[in-house]
Amino acid sequence: MSLKTFHLVFIVASILLGLGVGVWGIREYQAKGEIGTLILGIIFLVMGGVLFVYGRRMLKKTKHIGYLCLSGMIFMEQNVSACASCFGESDSTMAEGMNAGVLTLLIIVGGTLAAIAGFFIYLIRRGTRYAAREALLLDPELLGLKTIDLSKPANKTTRLF
Repeated sequence: MSLKTFHLVFIVASILLGLGVGVWGIREYQAKGEIGTLILGIIFLVMGGVLFVYGRRMLKKTKHIGYLCLSGMIFMEQNVSACASCFGESDSTMAEGMNAGVLTLLIIVGGTLAAIAGFFIYLIRRGTRYAAREALLLDPELLGLKTIDLSKPANKTTRLF
């Protein structure tokens, strides 16, 4: 993958992330009326727009670097040789060290991704509990309780259960 393609992929991913968080922030503001989510949404929408402009400028600036070159390199016959450490014995101490390094990196990256996924699962569960609590507060008859109008004085005792 060329540097141009690599750069373009991450610009597009950042644009999509910015626009997605921006739309989420505005929808949260419409649902709950919190000004912080509106500000967050606007900031991320602006960030997505700025990244879009940056991406277009980057493509114009690098138009002489073509994608045809990249596709030609993919379809050409390529002779590949292993590096000095991979070419050696598979049970040597150098190979064991490399395997330990790869395992360590997989654990770190996997742990980080699992923590991020766990955070989003926590947010989804918390939002679901909050919505259920709001529904119960707005309609106590869901719990089997009678609704009491507290704006008028009661002349008689009302049974709640």
